[in-house]
Amino acid sequence: MWAGWSLLGRATPYTLRVLDDAGAPIAAASIDVNASQVGTSAEDGTIEVEWNRSATVLEVSAAGHVAKTVTVAERPDGVFDVVLKARILRGRVVDTAGAPVEAALVVAGPASGATDAEGRISLRGAEPGRVAVTRPAWVPTSFEWDGGAGESVVEIQPFIARAVHISGEAAEEDMDRFFEMAETTELNALMLDLKDETGLVWYNSSNPVAAEVEAIRAVYDLSEIAARADEADLYLIGRLVVFNDPTAAVRKPEIAVWDSATNQPYQSNNQYFLDPTDPEARAYGLALAEEVCAMGVDEVQFDYVRFPDKRSESIVFDGGISLETRTATIIGFLEEAKALLHPMGCAVAADVFGFTTSASDDGGIGQNWEQVTGVVDVASPMVYPSHYSTGWYGFEVPNDHPGPMVTEAIEAGMARLSRNVVIRPWLQDFGYTPEQVRAQIDVAEHFGLGWMLWNAASNVTVDALQNAE
Repeated sequence: MWAGWSLLGRATPYTLRVLDDAGAPIAAASIDVNASQVGTSAEDGTIEVEWNRSATVLEVSAAGHVAKTVTVAERPDGVFDVVLKARILRGRVVDTAGAPVEAALVVAGPASGATDAEGRISLRGAEPGRVAVTRPAWVPTSFEWDGGAGESVVEIQPFIARAVHISGEAAEEDMDRFFEMAETTELNALMLDLKDETGLVWYNSSNPVAAEVEAIRAVYDLSEIAARADEADLYLIGRLVVFNDPTAAVRKPEIAVWDSATNQPYQSNNQYFLDPTDPEARAYGLALAEEVCAMGVDEVQFDYVRFPDKRSESIVFDGGISLETRTATIIGFLEEAKALLHPMGCAVAADVFGFTTSASDDGGIGQNWEQVTGVVDVASPMVYPSHYSTGWYGFEVPNDHPGPMVTEAIEAGMARLSRNVVIRPWLQDFGYTPEQVRAQIDVAEHFGLGWMLWNAASNVTVDALQNAE
């Protein structure tokens, strides 16, 4: 009796294994025998195929690979391997000026990957057709790929967000006002306080630490605001103050910066800081960020992501306070945030002091311009002219020169970028006339940047804004 048949006279199966040309198993490959599908391969690339002398032509196909037809003339004694050649998409992502864009996610069917520092990507197993290109805080784009071997070059541009600060109290009082403002002016984004300098959490959080320290005010439903913003085609930025937190510092002192002289949480000018080197303090900020991203925020903007700028000799940090520790701690926190939020689709932003765009060090607070902009999706220097002392950029009274001061600060920062990153400055919207506020906006626009107007109480100088087109 011929070995290919059982004693019962039925065909016996053999194992077919589908591999790519690098030797890796291919799951979900489709197997047709004599033009009839018999199944798909398992995770290890294998499938049991019934042997039939009259059905010897196999067609094997898989997404992102070149299909192959093979003839099985004799029943295989062992595993029968079919190797499919992977399609490879080679491409480069650049901005509108032709500069490379790293960390852009390219998706072509089942294959996906991120561009390198030169903006290049090589995707094995890519599927011809529509290819999506995204990067947090950039405008998504796509292109058609025919499966060819050449390099595809695609342009992507940053989202130019124009927003004003919306405090928790202002959101509670009249959120409609800001939606109407965005509808009638040039604004295309909302910048909403989630947790502010008081340590209070203004949205409907379920975070256990926020509940433990009685921080939750829940004056607005974040998911509802996010849905409304999405419907209005508005980009939603959530401001999350991280380490300046008098609420948690007082009610959960074990995660606060400690003053050994008073044996109390350290405070200076009514600011209480959580210890940036404390794992639990860091985890609190990251957990809130994860929560708000899941509720629909497009970008989590970390404010006070730094060490306290005024420190006495008696204060204690769990991990120390050396220069290396400071910068490593802040950059490490932002890296953790990226790893957490990018898979969820949220951009990571950081507010930094305005002087950092010109300073060569970290200012004693862990904010080094080159290092921060080397990590985040968006960097927002607070270039308020009133915050610069006499002599900055050659001005006796910097506050009297809003346009030139912002120009100098932005120029200094842009000249020191090591990668393609979104710069979106905070501009001063307090103590100024509409013309002075507008002068700052015009500078940001001149550089092709977005901007955010800061007024602590959200008393926006609407006359400084242009009407909607």
